[in-house]
Amino acid sequence: MLRTENLCKSFEGKVALEEINLEIKKGEIFAVLGPSGAGKTTLLRVLNLLEKPSNGRILFHLPGSEKEKLALRRKMAMVFQEAPLFNRSVYENVAYGLKVRKEREVVIKERVERTLVLVGLSGYESRNAATLSGGERQRVAFAMATIFEPELLFLDEPTANLDPVNEGIIEELILRINRPGVTIVLATHKQAEALALASRIAILNSGRIEQIGTPEEIFYEPKTRFVAEFVGTKNIFEGEVKSKHGNKMLVATKNFDLEVPSNSFNAGEQVCVCIRPEEIMVLREDVPAKTAHRNVLSGEITQIISQGGAMLRLYVQVQEECLVVDVPRHVAKVMNLKIGKKAKLSLKFGSCHVILRDNR
Repeated sequence: MLRTENLCKSFEGKVALEEINLEIKKGEIFAVLGPSGAGKTTLLRVLNLLEKPSNGRILFHLPGSEKEKLALRRKMAMVFQEAPLFNRSVYENVAYGLKVRKEREVVIKERVERTLVLVGLSGYESRNAATLSGGERQRVAFAMATIFEPELLFLDEPTANLDPVNEGIIEELILRINRPGVTIVLATHKQAEALALASRIAILNSGRIEQIGTPEEIFYEPKTRFVAEFVGTKNIFEGEVKSKHGNKMLVATKNFDLEVPSNSFNAGEQVCVCIRPEEIMVLREDVPAKTAHRNVLSGEITQIISQGGAMLRLYVQVQEECLVVDVPRHVAKVMNLKIGKKAKLSLKFGSCHVILRDNR
């Protein structure tokens, strides 16, 4: 659908985007995930031809010449974080773009009706947009963008200002829009949203892409420490590869040794072992010292925080290291896990992911 080559953007000498190389495939939902100020909105505006890049180029695999900017723009649409609606009826807002393009009234009426059904606002035609709730206003914004039947839709933090209920409605709407094959580029700082919607994710940090991959690759095989920390890998242990044998290697950290899957690292290299909180198992107290479980550590529970719903987060002090462990609430109850109690942990061998220590 589109590809960028060494894309850069600066504002008055300040670098906003640096050496952006990515390819977005036709029909996919591609998420640009990163913290506030990472350059997500700037990237969307450049890709949508609303901003001119300082360097590099964008290649669109769409019918027609790249020089025909207006024709190209008509194949794209964008929904902004703040819905810029007119103080008029829902119908007038949604129909506005087609009227500017001088479409026939019968076509406008049919397209507005069909689009309002798509966004779940059928029957709202005569309502003033200013009287709508935040979630309804955002759906009007989606209607204003999708009424053009774009091939490529850009979404800039579309759920940033919404409550959880309306956030879910918008996420379902995004999937409906994508179903017929519309390519969607979604900028968001919400990890759960990217995980739920995207087939691939790009992690953006200070204007640079840290990693592009599937949700599973991003969340469970981060390539840099920044990516690991940003997507919630709370347990990161610095150490050195002590030895390597077959499909496993031993990493010595300051407080304990860990047996982890072997990869391209060699003995003596400085690395970080990463493991997500949900991949650490709390063992029963009666599990013997010699067990089939690998990487068994003992510590004391110092804090317990509710994760909402069915999960609890435990903070377990193991020597000088504090491990973060997520457990189901019912498991914590059955095992009587409480602050001050000893806990035996198993760091799953296959869930330990290793990166270079200086690869931030």
